[in-house]
Amino acid sequence: MMKLIFGWIKNILNYFLKFEFIRFGIVGFFNTLIDYGVMNILMFVLKINQGSGFITIKTFSIVLSVVFSYYANLLWTFKLKKGNKEQLIKFVVLSVITIGVNVWIAGYMVDNINVSFDKYLWANIASLIGAVVAIVMRYFGSRVIFKKKI
Repeated sequence: MMKLIFGWIKNILNYFLKFEFIRFGIVGFFNTLIDYGVMNILMFVLKINQGSGFITIKTFSIVLSVVFSYYANLLWTFKLKKGNKEQLIKFVVLSVITIGVNVWIAGYMVDNINVSFDKYLWANIASLIGAVVAIVMRYFGSRVIFKKKI
């Protein structure tokens, strides 16, 4: 019975993993773990949650997640055997733009919107809002960059 249930679950997962956007979302989930994990560890260790220190921490955490993103999206999401120099350059440009948007939104929010609750929580909320905007931009840009040549 358990073998039947696990087989059924595996078939369902395999079906949904055929969809590019689902795979992109899974990569994004791990990007988020990398981004937020590094960001929160550095905020905790360095006791920084705003200003230029926060911007530096946030930029560093995003850059690490982008490196993972390039390879995961290239090989798994868009199922290309290998990348080329043109794709890499385009991905880096797209990443710089989306990192800038993400960091700007998060930085603007933590520095300009006063909240009456925990500043670390607010930094995470602001970061999430910046990430959502950047994710949408990155998905559509990545679809163009990793388009398979026929």
